[in-house]
Amino acid sequence: MGRQMFNIVKKETYSCFEGVQAWVVLSVYIFISMFLTFFIGGFFSIDNTGLFSFFCFQPYLMSFLVPALTMRLWAEERKNGTLEFLLTQPISLFSIIMGKFFSAWFICLCMFLLSTPLWIYLNIYFEADNMSILSGYFACLLISGCFCALGCLISSFCSSPAVSYLWSLIVFFSISVSDFSELIKSLHLPLTLENKLSNMLSLNSHYYDLMNGQIGWDNIMFFVLLMIAGLWLNVAAVEYKKN
Repeated sequence: MGRQMFNIVKKETYSCFEGVQAWVVLSVYIFISMFLTFFIGGFFSIDNTGLFSFFCFQPYLMSFLVPALTMRLWAEERKNGTLEFLLTQPISLFSIIMGKFFSAWFICLCMFLLSTPLWIYLNIYFEADNMSILSGYFACLLISGCFCALGCLISSFCSSPAVSYLWSLIVFFSISVSDFSELIKSLHLPLTLENKLSNMLSLNSHYYDLMNGQIGWDNIMFFVLLMIAGLWLNVAAVEYKKN
């Protein structure tokens, strides 16, 4: 299974870098990230020992860019008529899905690595809180993993990469800005329980906790469970279509 999965990862990653898709996504990511960090985030005007000006925009940037990586994973197979051929190969469905997922996630890792010169610059010319920065990159990796898993799922329902991109963009952006506090208040629960539920269901709450160095199991498990749910539903969706 491991070898099959690795072959799918290699195939999908090579396909992305062979064309312009991966290069465009990487270029757009680094350009927009630096623009937001320095011109919108006020890099030089606030305390940036933990690279707050960089990390605070990442969930929204991921909402915009990850769909460009996942939109073709299944939708293009259906569009080109190669889905049936792929599913009849002596490769487990789990290996195919995990291979496609890890391929997209690997490109996300490449995006974050491109931003590390900013971290080096901060250490040379300013005082950096390196543990908080490491925690921030960990949070970015987790949120991008969740979006990759959900993007694979959405792509499996679409026959056009463009439609897959639009649906993924809507879903990811909705998750990024979702606030359940008003809904929870309508349940008339005790205030402490309301606050706990609001934080528990908010992606931004868990992301900002990690970004600020609060590496608690509750924050990590939120992203891990969301990732597992997306991949499990992806297996179920493709298995249903296969049958």
